[in-house]
Amino acid sequence: MMDEKEKLPQKKDIQPNNIMNTIDAFFSSSPIKGMLKQMDDFFGHTFSEASLPVETQETDRDFLVVCKLPGIAKEQINIETFDRYLTISVKNEQQVKTIDETVSYVSNSYTSNISKRTIPLPEYVKIQALQANYRDGLLKIRIPKKLIKQIDIQD
Repeated sequence: MMDEKEKLPQKKDIQPNNIMNTIDAFFSSSPIKGMLKQMDDFFGHTFSEASLPVETQETDRDFLVVCKLPGIAKEQINIETFDRYLTISVKNEQQVKTIDETVSYVSNSYTSNISKRTIPLPEYVKIQALQANYRDGLLKIRIPKKLIKQIDIQD
């Protein structure tokens, strides 16, 4: 007696591994792989370095802004205030010149990255009394709070 499976017409075996191998081979081929790596590099670096890591804290007397900037020189940091906003920006420029005298080849490459972060400040701080300190890759900005005048109520 014939088994019911044998009566049915046989389908070609489609192996998912073959399809996946074909797709993997397509995306890992040299021209496509190079293009994908360039896209990853462009988008990965562009958005990850766009802003600076900032923490804000408050004490009884001060409003503190702490920004971690490892490997950045003090001269690359710019702090500005406008209205009720504090802006910290870091400009990182590098110029590399390569000279190969054997083939008379000169290559200049120049990169410039600017990262900014704007922090809104509360109304109860004295912006004109702002103090900044940069040491060991840590930028600390201290803004004193306005003193609250206590009013005595008379009988």
